[in-house]
Amino acid sequence: MASSALLRSFSRLLAPTRLPSGSSARSKFYVREPLHDKPDWLKIGLTLGTSAFMWIYLIKQHNEDVLEYRRRNGLE
Repeated sequence: MASSALLRSFSRLLAPTRLPSGSSARSKFYVREPLHDKPDWLKIGLTLGTSAFMWIYLIKQHNEDVLEYRRRNGLE
């Protein structure tokens, strides 16, 4: 008795699933087109400002590292 119920539930797991038709299926995620006529200037400013800051910091750190290398190896 218990084995038939177990076999029935196991066979249901192996049965191919039916996908709903395209009209009745809804996506959980709604994808909207970005608004190109109205850019988000705050995001743009933060992105460009962060990028500029990172490049300036990288170049400054590189120059400091080169000076330290030269000092330690007696090249200056």
